Amino acid sequence: MHYSEFTKSLKRSNVVESTRSYLQLIERTEEGKILINGIETEFTSLEEARQYIKQDHISRKLEEQVSKELYEELSEHTIANIIKEYHDIKVTDTLIENYIQLASSHMFSTDPVVHAIRQLNKLDRLVEGKLHYVLSDESIVAIDERTQLRLNNLLQNQTEIIGYMRESKENFFHVLEQIEE
Repeated sequence: MHYSEFTKSLKRSNVVESTRSYLQLIERTEEGKILINGIETEFTSLEEARQYIKQDHISRKLEEQVSKELYEELSEHTIANIIKEYHDIKVTDTLIENYIQLASSHMFSTDPVVHAIRQLNKLDRLVEGKLHYVLSDESIVAIDERTQLRLNNLLQNQTEIIGYMRESKENFFHVLEQIEE
């Protein structure tokens, strides 16, 4: 037996109750202290510690699921197919990276490839059926998909107008008002 194992066994000699939850050892000592994996906590009962471990486990699982949903997790093959569907150009790794970066930045765009990529990400919707964009002045605007498709058709290759719309919420809505008239 190593010295560290020996000292641990001495510390645990006053454990009166223990349980396992999600592969974690929860113990209550004679003094009423709650230990998780041998580390003293502020919890007052085994059940309270168990609930904490359960919530921590659920949070970690959710975090893993969210990380899988990010743009970086989309396959390059999927992105390449979307690009080929809308544009007759040679698809390179750099082009794929640029499209992923544009989609994940939430910058306003009328490129249908960006729209299609954003539809793949379930977490990219603040409100169901709407797309949101972050503009240069850090304001956020949301438009419905029908408006997005209309803008895609009207503003195709209109880089000056798109740049103007990206600057601020006022500019964005000014162009929308002009289109409505």
